[in-house]
Amino acid sequence: MSKKIEEILEEVNRVPLGFFPTPLERAKKLTDLLGGPNIFLKRDDCTGLAFGGNKTRKLEFVMADALEKNADVIITIGGLQSNWARQMAAAAKKLGMEVILVLNGKEPKEHQGNLLLDRILGCDIRFRPYTNEDEEKEEAGETPITREIAEEVKKNGKIPYIIPLGAANPLGNLGYITAIKELKDQSEKSDINIDYIVLAVGTGGTQAGIELGLRFFQMNAKVYGISVSRHTKPKSKEIADLCNRTIDFFELECPRFFLDEVTVNYDYIGKGYAIPTKECIKAIYTTARTEGIILDSVYTGKAMAGLIDLIKKGEFKKDENIVFLHTGGGPAVFAFNSIFK
Repeated sequence: MSKKIEEILEEVNRVPLGFFPTPLERAKKLTDLLGGPNIFLKRDDCTGLAFGGNKTRKLEFVMADALEKNADVIITIGGLQSNWARQMAAAAKKLGMEVILVLNGKEPKEHQGNLLLDRILGCDIRFRPYTNEDEEKEEAGETPITREIAEEVKKNGKIPYIIPLGAANPLGNLGYITAIKELKDQSEKSDINIDYIVLAVGTGGTQAGIELGLRFFQMNAKVYGISVSRHTKPKSKEIADLCNRTIDFFELECPRFFLDEVTVNYDYIGKGYAIPTKECIKAIYTTARTEGIILDSVYTGKAMAGLIDLIKKGEFKKDENIVFLHTGGGPAVFAFNSIFK
């Protein structure tokens, strides 16, 4: 028998980790500079946990599950400047757990940005290059990278809990399903009809939660994802698949998702993940100097560069209302100090 999302949200455990609701702020100067449409910023950089970010919403559900399973060591993977790893580590430490991070690449000479915060948080950091294929297997629960570490933890008499990159799984998706309920309440209170939600896309887990939330809470807004990295298969397919996995996992009342219902733009990636484009850097300057808001060099900077270019190309109508999801990532800017000259 299928269930309604409200039933699931009442049944599933949740541990408070962030400050909600996050602000919905009109970017008037940026809107005026671009000549419309109306841009609003959903400030999920203000969630509070270790400088904030979008992953805090997901962690409230995932870490509650880890506590329920009596885990005392959390294991995950991420990039060298992973916002996810930093927020996850902070959540784990707040809840009294140890953290093992497997970061993709060689150890840099200088620990800056998120990596510095990982050190301050007391993480056991393992530097290890891995492929996109291995990363995608981790997301799917096959754990080619983290399995051996989990066995090592067990031999030491402790209980490991592996979380996929970005908490891109059904439990994690509840974070942005609830975020849409929050956004709907804010938009109705402010009498704003939201036409589009624009966001940076990495694993795709945040967009999957938003897509589900829009259906569950009957909002007519469309989601426009802007990819920040290349993938071995279409990210729109992965997002649709993750939506359907979530529906199946919780036995939810919801129509199936199909690839052509999910929009992901790949035009603003540049040379690859965590390699800022000139347009990304310009977008960071523009947003800082019009709204006093700092974007990051890996995710939100590229997404904002895409949004600015799409507006200039007439992709959106001047009277439409666009919510740009600020997913956080500010600490990573300090690791890219050489490009801001």
